[in-house]
Amino acid sequence: MKRLSRILTVFILITMICVSCTADSGIGVYLDGEKLTFDVSPQIKNGRTMVPLRGIFEAMGASVDWDNGTKTVTAVKDAQTVKMTIGSPRIYTGGSVKEMDTAPFISHGRTLVPARFVAESFGAYVYWDSANYNVLIYTNARIPEYSGSPYVVVNDNTPFFKPDDYTKAAFERYSSLDSLGRCGPAYANICTEIMPTEPRGEIGNIKPSGWHTVKYDFVDGKYLYNRCHLIGYQLAGENDNEKNLITGTRYMNVTGMLPFENEVDDYVERTNNHVLYRVTPFFTGNNLIADGVLMEAYSVEDNGKGVCFNVFCYNVQPGVVIDYKTGESHAADGSPAYSNGKVITNDTELAIHSSGAYVGNKSSKKFHLPSCTGAKNIKDKNKIYFTNCEEAVSQGYEPCGICNP
Repeated sequence: MKRLSRILTVFILITMICVSCTADSGIGVYLDGEKLTFDVSPQIKNGRTMVPLRGIFEAMGASVDWDNGTKTVTAVKDAQTVKMTIGSPRIYTGGSVKEMDTAPFISHGRTLVPARFVAESFGAYVYWDSANYNVLIYTNARIPEYSGSPYVVVNDNTPFFKPDDYTKAAFERYSSLDSLGRCGPAYANICTEIMPTEPRGEIGNIKPSGWHTVKYDFVDGKYLYNRCHLIGYQLAGENDNEKNLITGTRYMNVTGMLPFENEVDDYVERTNNHVLYRVTPFFTGNNLIADGVLMEAYSVEDNGKGVCFNVFCYNVQPGVVIDYKTGESHAADGSPAYSNGKVITNDTELAIHSSGAYVGNKSSKKFHLPSCTGAKNIKDKNKIYFTNCEEAVSQGYEPCGICNP
């Protein structure tokens, strides 16, 4: 009897271990909208989502080779080669070496690697959807280089939503800013319940990642960048929500995104129906300026007959060359850029003027020209930037008597 009891105990323990090996962690991994399945569930380690290496690489079309002697994995796709070693934080991509904050490790006979580093090594965009516990991976193959059109249709204009996403319940979900202050996906069910009932307020207090206040004479409205709402104010009434504002070119904001926002707005106002709506900014590596935004929409009540689109809007400005890493820019033909009416002639002047046309002192409640000695003496913690005088005055600031902004 005791022997039978011991056998039963061992059996139960083995069963528990097996279940723990295959149990669903609840983390979903989606590649261009398709959910990937793995024989070992993804895990969270050091704040990173770790996924089975072979499963993620092969899903992206790469061939995989394992060197058991050195515990090294080599993946090849087209002309790109990626190498990683178990226990080492280094990832070799082509001729460069990068440091991952979490090293690959073996779990239940499978090599787990950081999803973001692996996908980005092959040029994909990766986002963590904290609201749904999903990793969203989008490959470059679906998004061609900008060629003159403000947007391009993605996935045959079919959104990447899942059938169980469709709901008539109102909601809004905004991703937390990452360590670089960048926005993630903004997701909502657009309906009259969440639409604004009052005019939009000031948003000049928000400085999205990569923000520069710079003007070009040939840009509509002159300002190169807008504080661009991911989910337009007209759709959800979000005013100065930093999780919903990115640095977007005038061209992307007005020519690219606005027509699609108007389409959704007009439809909801006309039908009182719901439109599932998601806007995802795509950043390359550690760039502070997004390459563009993926806009998805689907009208719920009529199964997409009223509104259905999946487009990528390019964050470009014709005639302007943008450094997406920093947000700095210059005219393609050498035309001058302006900040506060002053011609910007070099990177040093750009750095002085790019944060805002005017610098305010939170302590004295005075605002100055960036070149004013009073502005240069303001402690960083007391600095606030304004795009124009009206914005400064509306927030209770008075002009400096020395520089007379």
